[in-house]
Amino acid sequence: MKIISQKTRQVYDFIPNGSGENKIPCPECSKDRKKSKLKCFSFNVQKGVGFCNHCQVSFYEYVPQELKKEYTIPEFKNKTNIDEASVKWFLGRMISKQTLDKMQISNAFEFMSQVNENRNCICFPYYRSGKLVNVKYRDGGKNFKLSKGAELIFYNLDSITNEKECIITEGEIDCLSFIEIGFKSVLSVPNGAGSKNLEYLTNCYDELLQVEKFILATDADVKGIELRDELIRRLGAERCYMIDFKDCKDGNEYLVRYGSLELIEVVKNAVAVPIKDIIRLDDVYDSIYTLYQKGLQPGLGINLEKYDNLMTWETGRLAVITGIPGHGKSCFVDFITVRLNVLHGWRIAFFSPENHPIQFHVSKITGVISGKSFNPKYLSQAEFEKTYGYLRENFFWIYPEEDISIQNILDKAKYLVRKQGIKILVIDPFNKLEHQADYGESETRYISRFLDKLSMFAKLNDILVILVAHPRKMDKNKDTGYFNKPTLYDISGSATFYDKPDYGIVIFRDFANKVVEIDVSKVRFRHLGEGGSCELTYNGVNNRYEASGDPMGYNSYLQVDESQEIINFYEKETEEPF
Repeated sequence: MKIISQKTRQVYDFIPNGSGENKIPCPECSKDRKKSKLKCFSFNVQKGVGFCNHCQVSFYEYVPQELKKEYTIPEFKNKTNIDEASVKWFLGRMISKQTLDKMQISNAFEFMSQVNENRNCICFPYYRSGKLVNVKYRDGGKNFKLSKGAELIFYNLDSITNEKECIITEGEIDCLSFIEIGFKSVLSVPNGAGSKNLEYLTNCYDELLQVEKFILATDADVKGIELRDELIRRLGAERCYMIDFKDCKDGNEYLVRYGSLELIEVVKNAVAVPIKDIIRLDDVYDSIYTLYQKGLQPGLGINLEKYDNLMTWETGRLAVITGIPGHGKSCFVDFITVRLNVLHGWRIAFFSPENHPIQFHVSKITGVISGKSFNPKYLSQAEFEKTYGYLRENFFWIYPEEDISIQNILDKAKYLVRKQGIKILVIDPFNKLEHQADYGESETRYISRFLDKLSMFAKLNDILVILVAHPRKMDKNKDTGYFNKPTLYDISGSATFYDKPDYGIVIFRDFANKVVEIDVSKVRFRHLGEGGSCELTYNGVNNRYEASGDPMGYNSYLQVDESQEIINFYEKETEEPF
């Protein structure tokens, strides 16, 4: 592991000799002392912090924060040899030895955690610019794994260099199938259709920019269709074409059943993704079939039962949130978006001038994630670095220097959809935008058109758009002296703030009873909830909203809710070992 000096910011290699407290010479000062072997430095591996009693310097575990991650380069010595049993297995899949040699497919014994033993595996090397960056292993029981800590990229990425058209498949064997029949530029996603980790799209963004036509050849099942739709969202519908495998699941099955000439025709007959205006039923058949199979599913919750009972979240929707200034609208949005990100992987982009500067906004979100006050007294350096690293990968800010029109904000958000895969766009608040009404256009008409624009953007890019809007000045209750609770109809400007969105939420802080009322005034679709109200407590230390007896308290969300990538990406199938 690596540790860093809080004083000099120098990074040192550190090999612990135990899992708890480690006492060794100080990496900072011992080399300059006569008693250089004196164990004046103590480092606790579990806590990730250390201290030198001589130079009085603190150290903590180093988490690299460079813009580009540091990846492990896998060892891969055997680049050409493949055993006879594996060759025969591939021949049964209609993939020749010539193609295997061309793609440097080989064998190796590798430990597979799914079966807790070493297995003879087929090895698929991943190259970028001719350099090995990852290796995928597949055993005879259809267990898979990628090299630990290696960069996640598309398989056969170098094949699209200087190419304007490419095929994208769901697995390496499908990729080999298209190469076998003469296609040069063919990619495969590295971790199947079921994985939530789409880091390879971000990592390969620059290479994908030059491609003008993507032919999507994912599997014809529910997971494959979901992957195809996400690729369309990230790559742009205008560049995507879809393949119909008829009665087959994937490209390799089609090759085996119908032969190479028929599979070539399937590629030639790929149809463009419908973009706008007119949609035939056949264009959305897969989505209709998925709905038929799975039915209307509730949206995603935030694991806060009181609130989840009122509504659940779904992308492709517009939410409007209002509340009296100072009652916590922005804090509530931060809390909701953090929960959706930590639990479900939805990355977020903010246009939030009222949270300027960004450092201030980051400090608030850090509190929500870490559970602790943004202060070295409570949040350790190691905890800060871990949370910061997570924030850097999942949260983005849009701050135009000049043009703060809604069109410019949406253009930047669309870039983040393609590059980073954001699933949430927060615009906070409405009145900080530069509004551009047409000449003679009424305020009501303009706001209606504005909300339609946001709603359409949410649908076309399959993201959740959250708009924060202030109400008009509310009257005070004569009995309590506090402001009356607003409704969506009280938002300054127009009643269309109630009519147009899919979700409508009012945040109201009851100062007398020290609770926050969350009034879900509108949920357009019943499968997403029926609305209603609940009372939560606002935790000013970490900016969280809690129900009584919340087990999370001051714990970090990253320790409790952080999901782990599943190594076995595919459904288990019974196969003969090669």
